[in-house]
Amino acid sequence: MLSDLRVLEISAPETMQAGNILAALDADVVVVEPLSGSAGRRMEPFLDEIPGLERSLTWHALNRNKRGMTLDRHSADSRDLLESLLAKFDIAFDAATDGVAPLDDFTIPEKMIRIRIAPFGHTGPKSGYASSDLTVMAASGAPGVTGDPDRPPLFFPAPQAMMEGGSDAAIAALSGLAARDRDGLGQTGHASSRISAMMSAMSQHLGPPSGNPETKRGYGAMTLAGVQIPSMYECADGFVMISVAFGPVFGQMTQRLAKWAAEENHLARKIAEISWPSFFTDLAQKKVTPADLAALIDGLKSLTRNKTKAEFGAAARKLGLLASPVFSMKDVAESAQYRERGLFTSIAIAPGREIDVPSRFAQFSNFSIETRRPAPMLSEHTVEILEADLGLSRIEIQALFAHGVI
Repeated sequence: MLSDLRVLEISAPETMQAGNILAALDADVVVVEPLSGSAGRRMEPFLDEIPGLERSLTWHALNRNKRGMTLDRHSADSRDLLESLLAKFDIAFDAATDGVAPLDDFTIPEKMIRIRIAPFGHTGPKSGYASSDLTVMAASGAPGVTGDPDRPPLFFPAPQAMMEGGSDAAIAALSGLAARDRDGLGQTGHASSRISAMMSAMSQHLGPPSGNPETKRGYGAMTLAGVQIPSMYECADGFVMISVAFGPVFGQMTQRLAKWAAEENHLARKIAEISWPSFFTDLAQKKVTPADLAALIDGLKSLTRNKTKAEFGAAARKLGLLASPVFSMKDVAESAQYRERGLFTSIAIAPGREIDVPSRFAQFSNFSIETRRPAPMLSEHTVEILEADLGLSRIEIQALFAHGVI
């Protein structure tokens, strides 16, 4: 799909997803690492929980289909090499640290699309701030609406802001490429991880300025007539998600759910026989009470505690409920649906070791995303790239290595 596109990625945790997306679409992506290896190689989790430059599963997940080289960017020789390499590529990704990005003081070729990723953007009072994924996510507002109301905000176990920013950087690069196809000119784009992560807050930041109350943490629950209606329920081996809703359409699902709970002896029959589709109207007319709603929720909690995720999922499909088991990572890996659709592939991540990994993020009618090569080992393709792209001889490459340039 993008086989004629060349991408130079000055490797950083924030750039990995951007290059990963384009590499999956068949672009030739080359990652440039410092001699000691990219910071992405030091990101958890590690194979067998043993750290090492070639053992980061995050590195392996986000750098498949790329080639890799090392370069000490701080020497004069290395700057000359990088300047020459830039002229050979269509797109460049780099990331800012404390307001400074590796390509800031380089002359970007006229037709290149350069995307600069920064935690808080390239301008403004926070543009030079030190950051981590935790601080960027905190500034996004997303954790403010996530978690239990009686505990601190719930942060994400994966580097969410990093992934969001990288994804948007890939979109920005392709947008710049489309513009270049039209006018023949390159451009520099800026991606802010904080703005990208803010979109994960599901537009909640638009609420207060629009006159709506600010959303609070509620464990995915809503409150009606003083009764908390959760969306997440504990079951025998994990959690299930249930939408308890009312009205002519969704209320029918609640009716069937209540009937099932009563048949399983977890809910009084008289509660199950309440007209849940008309509950709003009946509550206003005092035909039902908040206590009836509280009894329904208690019955559902009792029902789910006595069901496994598989049992609950099977019943939800049979009864047509707006409900589903909450998958753990183990459930995802063992999913028959994902396996049948070929959404996992095996890759080598160490001598004699292979693991199953998600194979693609999309399927196209005329193009198949495949794993063409595993993530590069440190400096795996340095010689290959310097020979093919810059025409250096083996003697010249040896001299660069001897002087610590590559």
